[in-house]
Amino acid sequence: MFKTEKLSSNQNDIFLAWFIVGCGGVGAMNLAKLAPSMGRLIDYFHITLFTSGLIGAIFSALTLTTGLIGGVIISKYGPRLAMLLGLLISLVGCLIPVLKPELAGLMIGRALEGYGFLLINLSAPVLLSLHTGSENRGRVMGIWGSFMPAGNAVIILIAPIIYLISDWHLLWVASAVYTAVICLFAVYIIPPDPNQFKIAITEKLSLVVRQTLKKTSLVVTGITFACHSLIFLGIMQFLPYYFENIAGYSETFSYLAAASYCLISFTGHLFCGFLLHRGAQPEQLISFAFIIAGCLVALFFGVFDTFIPFVELPIIKLFSIMCVAFFMGLTPPTIFYLVSYIAPPSRITPINYGYMAQIQAIGIFGGPFLFGWLVDVTGGWLAIGYFSVFISILGISGGLISSKIIPHIAK
Repeated sequence: MFKTEKLSSNQNDIFLAWFIVGCGGVGAMNLAKLAPSMGRLIDYFHITLFTSGLIGAIFSALTLTTGLIGGVIISKYGPRLAMLLGLLISLVGCLIPVLKPELAGLMIGRALEGYGFLLINLSAPVLLSLHTGSENRGRVMGIWGSFMPAGNAVIILIAPIIYLISDWHLLWVASAVYTAVICLFAVYIIPPDPNQFKIAITEKLSLVVRQTLKKTSLVVTGITFACHSLIFLGIMQFLPYYFENIAGYSETFSYLAAASYCLISFTGHLFCGFLLHRGAQPEQLISFAFIIAGCLVALFFGVFDTFIPFVELPIIKLFSIMCVAFFMGLTPPTIFYLVSYIAPPSRITPINYGYMAQIQAIGIFGGPFLFGWLVDVTGGWLAIGYFSVFISILGISGGLISSKIIPHIAK
């Protein structure tokens, strides 16, 4: 294990949180590398926008059906081993499309990357809950929640540089190299699971699973997270393509705009961690984020063009989608924060996280799939605006319901 004895307890907590962000970045970059590659994959494989959406959706297909099983794996073998296993599976998923550059190989690789992402995503908050102090919980979960936009931004910024000299295969190789390096460091940096986590489950596993399935609080947070993922990732998946092919911007500008979308969301995550550390109410943050984001997504895709003057101006639309990124950044840290109290550290905690992740996967799967389908069916992007308003209403409802069943736990 990496030695950090010279660091204070607070510094150790923050150091571990940022390294776990690096681990989470593996999954985030694997998820996001499809966005800057969309046009090239469409040309390379001669596929439609709908099929390209399926390539994005397949990433979460295994999570959608086996998230709870992932939680059981972590409960049985511990979050440290699960994190390392997730990194290794992600590495294999990166390499398969390079070795088998066919549509089937890409699909298989994306599915493995997705399941690796699941194990990383489930084990990370458990590791942080086990190895950091409760006084730093809000700050640490805020840092961890930033892994998604941080990884998204890095890969979107790297992609155009790689595409100056090669094609999408090299981008997958770069992801594999980063994953291998992080995996080697993880062996030394991630602490062993504490003894209390290694105590055998006294209840029958089937009973634990049934009890988990009955937890209304996890259902609410999972649905809310699914709404967030559907909007945020659905937009991110198609944003470079939209800017270049629909809005008419240059390829360079489209990549920079998509990267800015992720980086601004990253600042929203960190700001949310600050607010939670200062005592902000989780359910209010969630509801506020969806209210603002829903309105601005509708504005970006033209819902208000005939009602409100000047909103069709490019600068207004660009500003609106960047604001969406920031306010959507308030949601994941808040949800991780809540779940850390709903499911405090124990051997069955990962099962709770797995259940929530399985529900969240509906959004990760549905975003790229439904956005691509709506554009193909309607022949335009306006439907995405209306659809996002509907999903935002569901997210707001989740925030309001959570105010009745969760705050007393978080406080």
